[in-house]
Amino acid sequence: MTFLSIPLIYWFAGLALVLPRIPVIGKWFNLINTAIHELGHALMALILEGSVKKIELFNDASGVTTTSTKTKFGGFLVALIGYPFSSLVSYFIFYLLSFGYDKGFIIAISILFIFMLLLWIRNIYGAIWMIAFCTLNGYLIYLNNEKYIQIAALLYAVFIAVDALFSALIVLFLSIKQKDSAGDATLLKKITGVPALIWGLLFAGIAGVVFYGIIEGLKH
Repeated sequence: MTFLSIPLIYWFAGLALVLPRIPVIGKWFNLINTAIHELGHALMALILEGSVKKIELFNDASGVTTTSTKTKFGGFLVALIGYPFSSLVSYFIFYLLSFGYDKGFIIAISILFIFMLLLWIRNIYGAIWMIAFCTLNGYLIYLNNEKYIQIAALLYAVFIAVDALFSALIVLFLSIKQKDSAGDATLLKKITGVPALIWGLLFAGIAGVVFYGIIEGLKH
């Protein structure tokens, strides 16, 4: 798909870079990746036979997942998984879209978010956002317009991929400038004693490699 002879994906990549600077609407789109990131924490806790107490999503596009695990190592894995999970999910989404599963992707992410809403979302803003996002997707499915669904799926995919990369880079920056405010990198430092910078580099490295893989995949 193109617009003004330029592939639509490039327009969306530009939007993904510009929209976060626009109040309200930019953060609204960024929360898609945030929700996936927090889902990664929650799933890891469940895999390790722990529990998920709540997930909160905020209007600054940040999120918090409160979990409990049986061991310190379990807590380490839960803290570790967020950024790699969202990056890998972004790669998997583009893989699905390459086979034409645009509608399937829209349905799948909506179902996942509905489960998150019912089971774990416990703050008002997070609940409103989830309901709005899933309602929008439900309307798209109802219209059953293939072009609209393709555009929405590609838009979501680009925003998730770009935000997965940039959020990891932001954590890397914070791990250098504000070591006690670097999110998961700071938490991992508290758990392991390994400097936040190391975790920031790891997150940014994984995100960079996955993003590069997405770009290479789009060339073929």
